[in-house]
Amino acid sequence: MRRKFISFTMFVFVLVLLAACKSGDKETKAVGDGDSDVRTIKVATGHTSKPLSWVDEGGKVTGYEPEIIKELDKIMDGYEFELVAVEDSAGETGLATGKYDMLAGGMGFTEERAKQYLVPEESNGRALIKMYVAEDSGIETMEDVEGMKISPLSPAGATYKAVKDWEDENPKYQLKYDLADVGIPIADRLKEIANGKYDVLFYPSSYGQIKIIEDQKLAVRATDPIKIIPTFFMIHKSEENEKLKEAIDEGLRELADSGKLSELSVEFYDEDVFQYDEKQ
Repeated sequence: MRRKFISFTMFVFVLVLLAACKSGDKETKAVGDGDSDVRTIKVATGHTSKPLSWVDEGGKVTGYEPEIIKELDKIMDGYEFELVAVEDSAGETGLATGKYDMLAGGMGFTEERAKQYLVPEESNGRALIKMYVAEDSGIETMEDVEGMKISPLSPAGATYKAVKDWEDENPKYQLKYDLADVGIPIADRLKEIANGKYDVLFYPSSYGQIKIIEDQKLAVRATDPIKIIPTFFMIHKSEENEKLKEAIDEGLRELADSGKLSELSVEFYDEDVFQYDEKQ
């Protein structure tokens, strides 16, 4: 009986040992594979749109919106974010097909986008459409632009829409300008204002104009925005991503309340784009 008891005890011990080893294997695999409760979110963003988003000399994706994503990564439980730098058209195509979960591209709200994607309630920034004029021009408002030489406007995009909307609301003012797909760098377009070729350039302020004007010592200044357009991250439309949208909203509210969004705006745009909200 004693030998049988010892054998049974040894048998139980071996079973316990084997169970512990299997449990250890599972724990090791879990550690190796990462936390299964953490979902990786692929975020498409631009690679040449400095200072909004670009790839630096070290191959790192940076810029205003990528750095917001990195801040969200720090405070959002259950998610980690992977930034993928792509062409603008590839980003939107990939978002629509589900190749990417999110798109960071300085995008404004439209009804069409709301039908195609999930759009958070909270915006991540502001696109400011401003007038760039000579320092001594005396131009301050849209009313002052009547009769002035206006740099050609692209027929696509928010800038032309902002000018056209103002014209529709103020029909007594007649603005004259050409429509053209202008591929001239923003630095050269600012020089055209400085040398008098044009009196006014309508342009979004998020292309580093403040730095360009300072570095090249151009006698050019920006007016207050003629249009303030909130920008949003776009999320691939799926049932699973409804929770992601809610989490993004919560994270953006936290970053806004802490002042982090304003801090990043000053870092990358040389001004707090949210300061104009109070003037509206």
